Amino acid sequence: MAAGKITLAHRMEYAILRIVIFLVGLLPVRCAIAVGACLGWTAWKVFRVRRRIVLRNLSLAFSERDSGELERIALLSYMNVGRFMMEFARQGRLSREWVLEHVEIEDTARLEEIRQLGGCIVITGHFGSWELFGVAMGYILGEMSFLVGRQSNSLVDDHINGLRSKHGIELFNRRTAVRGVVTSVRSGGRVCWLSDQDAGDSGVVVDFFGHPASTPRGAAAFAVRLNAPVVVGVLVRKGKGPFHSLILSSPLFTDGSLPRIEAEEDITRRYTAELETIIKAHPEQYWWAHRRWKSTGVYK
Repeated sequence: MAAGKITLAHRMEYAILRIVIFLVGLLPVRCAIAVGACLGWTAWKVFRVRRRIVLRNLSLAFSERDSGELERIALLSYMNVGRFMMEFARQGRLSREWVLEHVEIEDTARLEEIRQLGGCIVITGHFGSWELFGVAMGYILGEMSFLVGRQSNSLVDDHINGLRSKHGIELFNRRTAVRGVVTSVRSGGRVCWLSDQDAGDSGVVVDFFGHPASTPRGAAAFAVRLNAPVVVGVLVRKGKGPFHSLILSSPLFTDGSLPRIEAEEDITRRYTAELETIIKAHPEQYWWAHRRWKSTGVYK
């Protein structure tokens, strides 16, 4: 269990989470996903959750598009996140067979190329069904680990991590990351990062949609230290239901001729560009509510 005092509010939050997960589990999967889409629609249209920052982000990313198109992308993004939340709530009920039936491999030759690499760093973002992405990668490629942050509520944190680890995903936090990542990659495993949020003063600044963005350094630091290739991957939802396509980039290799800091910046720039390309193709499946350019003065 994550450290921290458990308060009454934490217990109430945990109880609500368990009730919601139980009720969602009673619904057929397609019905649950449809309910999630309705919740996303309501969050955007009625409650107007983070509306200003979402539209600002979209205008920065797609300055050539008109306000009506940005509004449409934002609404579809919220509906996608609603579907994602319902899928994650049901994750403990999913079987290996269900996952493999509902995830199509877009490029089998590339998948085999990545399988032959052995240990590598996998980069994904808050795109599509990102929790299911980790599950699918584990079942398709084998040993899979995730670097995860901590929730302030340790009861919720433990339960969410339980949904992840049920499918054999090993989890590393800040305390266990160094030893865990090194051991996993050197033994041929794959360690996944969500690497698309503002990293503050400690991040690597690279362009994201033409604007400087502070990007977490950790994945690049390990890739350079271990001379490990980096692969960018996502699940793209097909239609409005539970089917997805697995998209993986070609392996990106660190440049051993560069000094360490420059090599980290170079690989971060390249994997961020790969992620950007995927998002441009499917902007409605990206979660635009993060203040991605917060630390670099773009919002001024």
